Amino acid sequence: MTDLRSFVARVMNTLEAHRLKDDSGRYTRYLAQLESEPNDDDVYGTADAAIILYALNAMPTDSAEQKKWIHALQRHQVKETGVFAGKGHDDIHSTAFALSALELFEAKALYPLSRFSERMDKEALVSFLEGLDWRDQPWGESLKGAGIYASLVLSASVDEEWERAYFDWLRQNVDPITGLWRRSCVKNEDGSLVSAPIFHHIAGSFHYLFNLAHRKEPILYPERILDTCLSLYQSGELEVPVEPFSYFHIDWVYVILCCMRQNATYRREECEAAVKGTSQSFIAVLAQLGEDSEEPLDDLHSLCGAVCGLAAIQLLLPELIHTDKPLQLVLDRRPFL
Repeated sequence: MTDLRSFVARVMNTLEAHRLKDDSGRYTRYLAQLESEPNDDDVYGTADAAIILYALNAMPTDSAEQKKWIHALQRHQVKETGVFAGKGHDDIHSTAFALSALELFEAKALYPLSRFSERMDKEALVSFLEGLDWRDQPWGESLKGAGIYASLVLSASVDEEWERAYFDWLRQNVDPITGLWRRSCVKNEDGSLVSAPIFHHIAGSFHYLFNLAHRKEPILYPERILDTCLSLYQSGELEVPVEPFSYFHIDWVYVILCCMRQNATYRREECEAAVKGTSQSFIAVLAQLGEDSEEPLDDLHSLCGAVCGLAAIQLLLPELIHTDKPLQLVLDRRPFL
């Protein structure tokens, strides 16, 4: 078991360093940005900070403090469009990300999401999903396909029938060979790839799995997804990033965790070995970062991905990580990341 309490302390120091000094409850994504533009924030900074605190089981409980967080997030919504504008991603992603952070405070958008009104129609939704690039860009496009669900559901913009249409489309279009999305876009019948690398389809499917989990919708082919993940890992072709801060581990581990929750016995030892094998160096690097310095880290968004990945690992293999409080998997509360 690796003691990560020093790393958690460094993360908490990082959050404090990223907080704007005007007592507004706002956070900047990049520490360097705070130094050059002390009054400028981005929706991702505050949203990332809230998600990190939730994962660390350290959310603010004071009602006045919570109101500051809510206002700090809501102020980024554009009244005329309903969009939460953020830097580095498109409008669907930034809106879904902001709304998923607001949900942690049991709050919603101030204004209707009029920019997305066309996609509130079930037929237009299907057309939107059909139009995504599932063959060549399944990972990047999944942020749109999953983000539109999170945006409209978390803002209470759509009803149960709309959700049913969304899940029906996913069910009809799952790939029966790999269990991933989308049918005829992942692998050919001879096992060769259609286009994008298999991990891109796994990471893309991650975004649809947390939407299914939000409404306790069953996964159609959990065993085939696990077969796909294990084949990639056991072949030695899975490329694990060397940088400590990314969304790799939350994508990878959450897919395995979701499928194991539906079938707890299927290739269980191999699944646990795959998570352990891909996580040990990641955990060791984070432990070293905690021991080396107390200096704040720069990018809250990549740090958010790493902390959420750590929470998923601890949930699946608690014997690997020691923290004062058990980490919380934010995707068990609401969709989108």
